[in-house]
Amino acid sequence: MIFNFWASFQRKFISRYKVLLLAVTTIIAGSYFIFHDSKPFHQQGIANTNSASDINSVSNGISGESLYLQNCASCHGITLEGEANWRSPKEDGSLPAPPHNQDGHTWHHPDRLLFHITKFGGTSIAPKGFNSNMPAFEGVLSDKEIIAALEFIKSKWPNEIRQRQKNITDKDTAALSQ
Repeated sequence: MIFNFWASFQRKFISRYKVLLLAVTTIIAGSYFIFHDSKPFHQQGIANTNSASDINSVSNGISGESLYLQNCASCHGITLEGEANWRSPKEDGSLPAPPHNQDGHTWHHPDRLLFHITKFGGTSIAPKGFNSNMPAFEGVLSDKEIIAALEFIKSKWPNEIRQRQKNITDKDTAALSQ
């Protein structure tokens, strides 16, 4: 009797919460890796351009919009809307591409993490065994091109969201310098 209850409980618990637990684990492990092991923009020789007035200034004429459209829009959408049901896993266990507009979670992350994921791919921060479809753009885009694409994304956020993301980046930078 207890064995049947336990087996049924495990089956229901694992099927319902496996994805949630995997997502939480991914966020925690990824955050630890990025926040403790990666170099911030200024240590990588990359300008940290967060203010609204600096949007695309680091790109030296590189169009962040065209880079986004060529490299990112096929998954994240032309208007940064992401894939449908982006919070629900696909059959292969991967998650659909999230929106990069104010409705997604992109703005919840500091520039350093956004840059790292773009350059090295989603698997660079995912726990072992997690299936991420986010490709690495190292060797495809230069650091300045990655920054230009990220700055384009940020330029589409409302001022309040842009400021909140800047505050997150500033706190991250301050924590690293301690």
